[in-house]
Amino acid sequence: MSVELLSMMGGSLSGFVMKLIASQAQAQKEQFDRMLQKQVAADDSADRAAQRTGQAGVIVRRTIALCTLFAVIFAPFILAFFNEPVTIQADPKGGLFGFLFGNAFSRGNGWIELQGYVLLPEVRQTMLALVGFYFGSSQVK
Repeated sequence: MSVELLSMMGGSLSGFVMKLIASQAQAQKEQFDRMLQKQVAADDSADRAAQRTGQAGVIVRRTIALCTLFAVIFAPFILAFFNEPVTIQADPKGGLFGFLFGNAFSRGNGWIELQGYVLLPEVRQTMLALVGFYFGSSQVK
């Protein structure tokens, strides 16, 4: 092979490599620009969604939290000053909700009176979820 032919092949090969590198850089730049546009669109959509919800969602969540806190923390202390019993429905079979006390509280009408404050398991679970959520979100900041 002649030197001119090798020189021409070397120049062609180096031109091909440089053009390949330039086209890959251009493709990466276009991909990066598309990713930026996609992120801007996602941010804009999230901002518009946050504006749509407004204060109604915040007010509802805060009301639920305050009612749960009242039921778990303040209501037992306030109701301790009043000597009013809590009336609940007994199981028609005679036990309390079918699993406690057997026939000890069996009454003809199916209702029994308890002294004190009845804290439902649902209220406890809601309180645990609220505490976990608020303490968990405070750790992220």
